[in-house]
Amino acid sequence: MVNTLRAKFGSENIIASDIKKPSIEQRNTGPFVYADVLNYRALEQIVVDYGIDWVVHFSAILSAAGERNPSLGLNVNITGFQNVLDLAKAHNLRLLSPSTMGAFGPTTPKDSTPDLTIMRPNTIYGITKVHMELLGEYYQEKFQVDFRSLRYPGIISADSPPGGGTTDYA
Repeated sequence: MVNTLRAKFGSENIIASDIKKPSIEQRNTGPFVYADVLNYRALEQIVVDYGIDWVVHFSAILSAAGERNPSLGLNVNITGFQNVLDLAKAHNLRLLSPSTMGAFGPTTPKDSTPDLTIMRPNTIYGITKVHMELLGEYYQEKFQVDFRSLRYPGIISADSPPGGGTTDYA
């Protein structure tokens, strides 16, 4: 996503972030900052220092990793998202936070699944994504936060190694 956005909007206009040290190649493509979604004050400092107006929030503990460490999954996926959402409210940021097919669950109709349907996920990751979708909608309605979300199916990255998701086997 970073490479695509940098190609479209210019490398200097896209600030990449992670809690992992970037490779030399990643560092050479444009600005990078260390950002921990659990540290609201540090995130706010980045927003202010860099004049951030749009956040694409990918930070999450994925399904398989969340099942191995549920409390970490809850902390990162709920508290981390809450921090980003509160920053969006406080600083008038536009926010895109992807969701996942993991938000559905085993009782969701499997054929021609409608957008509005039963959502009873049975993983920490899925539960936290339902929480994210509903809380984002709430902030949009109550506080006019420009929140957007899109449910992705399983995604396989060509650029990064597996990270604890259900599609890592592919």
